[in-house]
Amino acid sequence: MEARVLTCVYCGHEYPQGSPSWGNQVLTDHIKVCPKHPMRKAEADIVLLRGALESLVGVSSRDELEKMEAALRLVPAPMEDKAASINAIHALLATLPNAPRQPEPVGDRLDADVGAGD
Repeated sequence: MEARVLTCVYCGHEYPQGSPSWGNQVLTDHIKVCPKHPMRKAEADIVLLRGALESLVGVSSRDELEKMEAALRLVPAPMEDKAASINAIHALLATLPNAPRQPEPVGDRLDADVGAGD
């Protein structure tokens, strides 16, 4: 019987059967650090876009973003005028490390937590 070799399809790194790191989990672990895996581009894109949004919004911490959203919601203007800024804040909140929640985008409808008069 021919020995099996686990191989990363992105970079070609091989884990021969019988090597100390051979097994199903090794490829899962490798994907997290493989420089050629498509997730590396996605991660780099998130960093780039997050930086651009931080520059536009002007704040980046969870506390600052939540305060800015609350303040924007109180501004006496149509929600359509505030939607882009609130969506940018939501994108920044959603991409914070260990983000616990993903806010709903603001569009033609109001979020459930938007007060009357917006």
